Amino acid sequence: MTQYDGNKSFALEFSDSEILDKVSEITSPQPQVGDCKTQENRLWSAIPHIVWKTNADGWATYFCQRWEEYTGVPAAAALGFGYLAQVHPEDRPRLLARSNTSKFSPPSYEIIFRLRTREGIYRWNLARGTPANLDSQEVLEWAGTYTEIDAIQKTPAAPQAEPEFLPAQVPSKNNFTAKNWCEGRTVWDAEHELHAIDRFTNLLSQRAGSLCQLLQGIADATVEAIAGAEFCLVALLEYDCSGLKVSAVGGTENFGEGTTPHVQNKLLWKAFATGESVLLRSESSDGLLPAAACAAAIESAPSGRLGVLAIGNGKDSRAIDRHTQQLLAVMGKQAAIAINNALAIEKLKKQEQLLDLQNELLIRQQEELEKQGRRIQQQKLQLLEAAKLKSQFLGIMSHELRTPMNSIIGFSQLLLRQHKQLLTPQQTEMVGRILHNGKNLLLLINDILDLSKIESGRTELKIEKFHLGHLVMDVAREFGNQATDKNVAMAVSVCLQEQLIVNDKLRLRQILVNLVSNAVKFTHEGSIYIEVRELNCDRLIITVRDTGIGICEKYLPHIFDKFHQGDQTTTRYYPGTGLGLALCASLVKMIDGTITAESQLKKGSIFRMEFPRKVYPKTLTG
Repeated sequence: MTQYDGNKSFALEFSDSEILDKVSEITSPQPQVGDCKTQENRLWSAIPHIVWKTNADGWATYFCQRWEEYTGVPAAAALGFGYLAQVHPEDRPRLLARSNTSKFSPPSYEIIFRLRTREGIYRWNLARGTPANLDSQEVLEWAGTYTEIDAIQKTPAAPQAEPEFLPAQVPSKNNFTAKNWCEGRTVWDAEHELHAIDRFTNLLSQRAGSLCQLLQGIADATVEAIAGAEFCLVALLEYDCSGLKVSAVGGTENFGEGTTPHVQNKLLWKAFATGESVLLRSESSDGLLPAAACAAAIESAPSGRLGVLAIGNGKDSRAIDRHTQQLLAVMGKQAAIAINNALAIEKLKKQEQLLDLQNELLIRQQEELEKQGRRIQQQKLQLLEAAKLKSQFLGIMSHELRTPMNSIIGFSQLLLRQHKQLLTPQQTEMVGRILHNGKNLLLLINDILDLSKIESGRTELKIEKFHLGHLVMDVAREFGNQATDKNVAMAVSVCLQEQLIVNDKLRLRQILVNLVSNAVKFTHEGSIYIEVRELNCDRLIITVRDTGIGICEKYLPHIFDKFHQGDQTTTRYYPGTGLGLALCASLVKMIDGTITAESQLKKGSIFRMEFPRKVYPKTLTG
């Protein structure tokens, strides 16, 4: 911080003219030789003051690092009119009014004001400003410094009545009076504009609501805030960028019924296209167009250019001036921020509504899934109970049917052996049919009984060591006569280094019987080939290949399902219950094996059963 001695003179390293020259160097837009950033940093560290730069209307465009060091507020937050928040409320109009000068370049100025430090205390500072564009008569930018003079200002010997402005040169008495009158009017205008902006902001905050309500609030608040405005139009860009649409009109009470205020389209489009406020006056008004109208773009850095804010006065062409034009531009920026916030809020509300809708839909779907899950679980329990009852019923019925069926078969065999001479040839044939059909029926009953036992978990493996080759040959010989009667060749190949295996001989025989009997049943010409070989020392494979009628491709995935047959009609050519292959699959699973099938219609089928050489005793649980 700069220090001052007792004689109230500034202990500066540079003179006033040198400081302003330095500021001009920092803020000059012309290119510098060498590293511009390095040069600026050196100048900032060399000047013990706050260096600033504003537009002609007081809109700050630059603050050096010392601003943040002094006030504790980042320089980015002080841009625009943000720096006024650190200025004492009583001094804001005077400080802002000094920038609003005539278009002719004034001399450098000095003004005393209070600036809040990072400790929250207001200290007196001296603001020194000079036009940054020295080559132009019109002031486009101001550049200057803030220097603390709090120690001098609070010294008892200092004059108590401080002047509002400290001119660089002492004017004559007449000039001083005229200048004070002009500057007093500027201060009043600036204060009035600040009050208008505050009133506009307060009105917008009070009328917060939907986007339509906000737009109408902007139009009404603009008319209330600007004294010379009889009406206000808010025109936003169409969604397809095809044009500007008037979305709200304020001040309609100032016009007769059925009369709608409007302004020239070129005024609206010019303000929107350039992004700058436009003022249009007409000395003679025909009643359709206003005598004075002004339009400013509704835009901000976050939202971009959204539309146009336009005001007008129907009779007085002087009711809207350059200060009103600047004021409307500031209101356009504030309106853009409010509209952008409203759009963001509406978007957020829509997203929340969509999210609530999605959540509600998900809850309904979850409830429906839970209901379906409960129904499926209930149906599963019912199916399990039905399957259990069916297995029990089949087991009981099969057991009850086996006893009379065995009697029928036994008596038929007895008649054929002992009383053949007492029977006529026709009676002998009939008894033979009874015996044959009884045996077939017994096989079906046995299959049903075995399957019901497996499903109920009441089947146990009876493990023993036996000769696999002998077992396969016995099964082949059992069906050899049937194959010979049909003129079908049957061949067996057993390629095992070790013929003895440990397995359930009865169940393995039952599997082979089902596979070979099916091959004989469905093969009318060609051959049946049974092969036994080793996959490795621990796994064996038995293949039953035939050249029979084959299986249709669409039925192949279901051939191991219970009660499934390719021909489901009651007039089918091949009899059976469809349990043979299902029983085979269940038995193969019991001995830790797998069974697969390949088939082509009218070309034959191949069944492969893979199983371990040694099986350990266990009970199937379902």
